[in-house]
Amino acid sequence: MEEAYRYKPYCLLSEDEFAAVAEHLYREAAPKKTVLLTQEITPVDRFRVLTFGAARFFFEFNFSETLKRDLHPGDSFGGISILLNEGIATKTLRIEEDAEMITLDANHFLSLCEKSDAFTEFFTNAFGKSMINRTYAGIISRQVKDKELNLPFFNQPIAAMYRAAVASCSADTPISQAARTMAESNSSALLVRDDERIAGILTDADLRKKAVARQLDLSGPVGAIMSSPVISISDQSLVYEAFLEMIDQDVRHLMLLDQQRDVTGIITEKDLIVAQTKSTYLLIKTVKAAKNIRQLENIHARLTRMLLTPIQNGASTEYITKLITAFSDAIIDKTISFAIDELGPPPCQFAFMIMGSEGREEQTFISDQDNAIVYQDQQDQAAAAAAEDYFNRLAERVCNQLDRAGYRLCTGDNMAKNPKWCQPMSVWQHYFRSWIRTANPQDLLHSSIFFDFRGIWGEVALADKLKENLLGSIDRWPGFLRNLTENTLFFKPPVNFFGKLLVEKKGAHKGCFDIKLAILPIIDFARIYALKNKIADNNTLRRLFRLHKMRVFSDKDYRDLVQTYNYLMRLRFLRQITVIIDEQQQPDNYINPEHLSYLDRAMLKSAFKRIEKFQQKLNFDFTGTL
Repeated sequence: MEEAYRYKPYCLLSEDEFAAVAEHLYREAAPKKTVLLTQEITPVDRFRVLTFGAARFFFEFNFSETLKRDLHPGDSFGGISILLNEGIATKTLRIEEDAEMITLDANHFLSLCEKSDAFTEFFTNAFGKSMINRTYAGIISRQVKDKELNLPFFNQPIAAMYRAAVASCSADTPISQAARTMAESNSSALLVRDDERIAGILTDADLRKKAVARQLDLSGPVGAIMSSPVISISDQSLVYEAFLEMIDQDVRHLMLLDQQRDVTGIITEKDLIVAQTKSTYLLIKTVKAAKNIRQLENIHARLTRMLLTPIQNGASTEYITKLITAFSDAIIDKTISFAIDELGPPPCQFAFMIMGSEGREEQTFISDQDNAIVYQDQQDQAAAAAAEDYFNRLAERVCNQLDRAGYRLCTGDNMAKNPKWCQPMSVWQHYFRSWIRTANPQDLLHSSIFFDFRGIWGEVALADKLKENLLGSIDRWPGFLRNLTENTLFFKPPVNFFGKLLVEKKGAHKGCFDIKLAILPIIDFARIYALKNKIADNNTLRRLFRLHKMRVFSDKDYRDLVQTYNYLMRLRFLRQITVIIDEQQQPDNYINPEHLSYLDRAMLKSAFKRIEKFQQKLNFDFTGTL
C-alpha cells in the first residue's frame, strides 16, 4: 500500500512508522450517490483517504445542507468523528462520483494518533486547536454536552461586538505616528493601506515584538513591522466562526468585510471575551469555581434572569435548553463533589442519574428534581449494607443541596433521597423488567419518567449498561409498547372536534390550558418510537432526527413534528418569562388563549391538529387501530 504514503496525513510519518501501519491499510470502493456516513447515526469504524472520484461532506440543520465541503483525491474523512465524537459521524458524507479510498481501522487509527505527534497534529491544524476541546465538534454534531461553553453565546452574530470605526494609516507612516494614532483612537490595531488596498495590519503585538523589543528606529515606516496578509471574515459571521478563524490562523484580530467586500470594522479576541463575560458563560464558570454550597444558594434564579433577553429576542429554544442543561449539569457536578468531600470516597462504583425533562435535556425555568443513583452489586451482606448506607446519605446531601441551589424537591418524591430510587444495578434491572411486564398505570407513569434517564456523574458506564438492559428487555416484551401507547393516547391536545381550544373551566387557571401537557404527546411519540427502534438517546429532537434518518416517518412528517415542537416550546418559554417579569410570580405553564394574537391562536389550533394526526399514526402502528 505504498500509494498511501503520497497522501496526508500518511506522508507526515517516518518511513518506519508508515511501514508499521501499511499492513493495516485496505482499499474500498463506493459508487456514485452512495451515502457512506449519516450525521449523528453512522458509526465511523475506519479512517478514509479519497484516492479517486469525488465526495461531499455536509451538516444537516433545519432541513438544509450547511457547512458543505467538496472532497477530492487526497482529502480524508472520519478522523474527527473517531477522535472527538465517540465514533459517530459528525456530518453526512455522500459520494458524488464513483470513488476509491484507502482505509484504516479505527483502532489502528487511534493507536497511530497516540504514537505519532505529526499524525495527530494534522487533525489539530486542519480543524483548529479547539477541536481537541470539542468546541467545533459540539457545534456540528449537536451531541456533545459542552460544559465549558455557552452555546447560545457562540452562535450569536458578531455584528454587535466589533469596532465599526476603523483607524488606518499608509504603509510609509512612521511607526511613532501610528502608535500615537492607536492610542488616540483607543484601538489595539491599525489597518495599513497601500493606495486603496489593505496591505496589512499593525497590532499592539507588532509594536512590542517587532519595534520595541528590537529597538527599531521609530521613525521608520509601519510597513516594515506590519502583519500581512490581513485575515478577514464576513461581518455576518457567528462568534464561533470568529473564534475558530483566530485559532486556525493564530491571530487576535480579524478584519470584517461586508457582501461587497468593503471593510466594515475589526474584531479582536478581547472584544469577544468582553462580550462573553456579559453572557451566561460566566455564570457556569462561577458554579465551577464555587468552594462551598453557600456560594450556590438560589443561583438558578440568576440563570433565569440572564436568559430573559435571549428568549425575547427569538433565541432558538434548542440552544436555550442546551444552556439550561449545561448549567444544571454543572450544579449537580458541584453538589456531588461537595457531598463526597464530606462523606469520603464511595465504597464502590456508582452513577448519579437524572430523569424526566432534565434527562432529556429539555428543562425550562420550572426546575424540580428527578434523579436517582445506581451502584454496583456487592458480594456479601456487610458490603451491601455499607454501600446502601453510604449512598443513602450521599443522596440525602445532594438532593438537599440542589434544593438550596434553586432546584426544588420533587413533590412526587422521584429523587435519589427516596431509598427506593437509590439501589444497586440488579434492583434497577428488576424494576424495569417488572414495569415492562406488568404495565399497570403506576408502572407506565414510572416508565415515562425513569426511562428518559442519563448518567451524569460517577461511573456513567453503569447507566449505559442499564439503558442497554432496558432496550433489550423491551425488545423481548414488545407488548409493553402497546400498553405505553394506549396510556399515551389518554393525553389529547386541548382542542375539540370543531377546532376550539379547550381550557380550564374553574380554579386558579380558569380560561387557560397547560402547554406542558400539550407538548407531552410529541415527547411520548418520540419516546415510544425510539424505544421500538433501540435508540438510546433521550432528547426529543435528536430522537426525531434519528427516527427520520431511519425512515420511520417521511420528510414532511419530520418537519411538522420539529416545527410543532419548537413552536410550542417557544410559547412555553414566553409564558414563563411573562409570569416572571410582568406578574412577579414563579413561572408556570398555563396559557390563556385570549391573551394570544389571532395568528398565534390559529397556529396553536394547527399544531394541535397535527398532534392528533401523529397520535393516529402511533395508535395504528402499535395497536393496529385508528
